[in-house]
Amino acid sequence: MIVGFIGAGKMARALASGLVRKGVITEGRLICSSRTEKSGAPFLDLLPGAKWTPDNKALIAKSDLVVLAIKPQVFPEVLPALREASAGKLFLSLAAGVTLEKIAGWLHPSARIVRAMPNTPVQIGAGASAYAGGANVREDDYHLVHGILSAPGKAWRVEEEQMDAVTALSGSGPAYVFHFIAALAKGGAALGLPEKLARDLALQTVLGSAEFAAGSELPPLELATQVKSPRGTTLAGCAVLEEHEALDTLMAQCLAAAKTRAGELARGEN
Repeated sequence: MIVGFIGAGKMARALASGLVRKGVITEGRLICSSRTEKSGAPFLDLLPGAKWTPDNKALIAKSDLVVLAIKPQVFPEVLPALREASAGKLFLSLAAGVTLEKIAGWLHPSARIVRAMPNTPVQIGAGASAYAGGANVREDDYHLVHGILSAPGKAWRVEEEQMDAVTALSGSGPAYVFHFIAALAKGGAALGLPEKLARDLALQTVLGSAEFAAGSELPPLELATQVKSPRGTTLAGCAVLEEHEALDTLMAQCLAAAKTRAGELARGEN
């Protein structure tokens, strides 16, 4: 199998490196295309043995699966030129907000199109991805895409109308977690801890808590209750988070803003 990436940016590199890391594909079976060889260099530096081409049509001809890893805003410029070359080919789009209907309108009517939203932890084998398919997609296509997306993490097949919410939650979610880690570390430093120690403690606390929650059948808030002792420190700290549902409200606003932006991208708004 040969996997071609139209676009060689961060998400293309994240997914490709995750596939190689998990042994799904070798570097020599990867192709990327970009506007210039210089812009493709980070992909090739990360994945020695991968190939670069400036010709999207040649990439499509050589690939069993074509990953659309370009920015949503350039889809209307790039895809119509590939209409004939895309006949009968399987495409996996990673673009936030670009619907299956729009992609199908730009490509050949026989193209098989799956829309997905992975997140950046795919590059370390811990990604979260969701995907939905168009009218021409076969069950063996879904099987292939599921294998590609679940190898460097976990993947879920969803309905397309859920994709903007997926983008807001897991697609953008790593950035929210990084903000939380930074805030936790900053708070620790403000209490007098050395900055590096505060950062290391914050990182390990988030890592360990996530792994603990993943291995438990209990809901996260029940796990939180187990940490709270009557009149204890955890209870006092959590009372601040829970006052007026402060954390719930903040995260709901955060996800709503991201989902709104995904909708704007779907409408072609810059």
